[in-house]
Amino acid sequence: MLRRAAAVVVVVASITCVSPARADAADPPGWTPVFSQSFDDAGALPSGCSAYDGAPDGTQAGYFRPEAVTVSDGRLRLALHRRAYGGKPYVTGEVRCLGATQQYGRYEFRARVPTGAGIESVVMLRPVDGQARDVSQLAILARPGDETAVVSNGNGSGTSTKMLPGTFSDWHTYVIEWAPSGFRISVDGRERSADPAVSTQPRWFGFAVTTGDKAGTPTAATALPAEFEVDYLRIWAFAPVSSAPAVASSPTTVEGALPPGGAPPRRWSLWLAVSAIVMSGLALFVLVVRKTRPRRPPSSHRI
Repeated sequence: MLRRAAAVVVVVASITCVSPARADAADPPGWTPVFSQSFDDAGALPSGCSAYDGAPDGTQAGYFRPEAVTVSDGRLRLALHRRAYGGKPYVTGEVRCLGATQQYGRYEFRARVPTGAGIESVVMLRPVDGQARDVSQLAILARPGDETAVVSNGNGSGTSTKMLPGTFSDWHTYVIEWAPSGFRISVDGRERSADPAVSTQPRWFGFAVTTGDKAGTPTAATALPAEFEVDYLRIWAFAPVSSAPAVASSPTTVEGALPPGGAPPRRWSLWLAVSAIVMSGLALFVLVVRKTRPRRPPSSHRI
């Protein structure tokens, strides 16, 4: 019986030692988490973010209306409708997170853009003072057979533009890093754009779906309404790891924000290691007791 128990303990300990330990992903070096939102609260935008109501700038053919922005099924949804409003032939959605205004930042989100001619899905960093020279954004045009993304980076004195070919109509994870060292965009862990010139002005972050500018207007083949969907959004503040004074200003805390320093780490790896050591010691003890205890003579030798 003891031998069987020891074998079971040894097997469990071995599995524990070789199984990969659960560990929380570490925050990127040089960044402090300040916001995390998975849009699980149906019908409500996080505090600090709001749906914009107003006419867009430039030649866009849509009018931004709050009803075009919804939260349901764990997703933020920005819609484009073929409906006239405010002298525009389309109604579109835009979310502005003014409560997350900061100087420098890292923004990670998982999103799916709508396909069709005349639709432009935009992720933007815009300055509080409204100066166009400090606007940076990622505009995705998922036209059938001609998908592309346009990176525009305003640095205060000019704006650089880069075209990113690829397939963007499925779910992808995007990371935008705006740091003193440069402005970078990654898609699914692969860096697609890098520019050493950056704006130093405080900027807010937002999403929008629009039409009539770079994308043109929808054709008869474009299925409407169309939705730009966001699965989650995480925001970090710049926090230099050197001893030099921090350059970043403190962002305003919004709903879903993490406590200072981020969420407390769970010590899963340490506990599993300790458990493995304890069970291995127990198995060794059982085997020693089994080998050293006095053995009873066979019944045929007993008086």
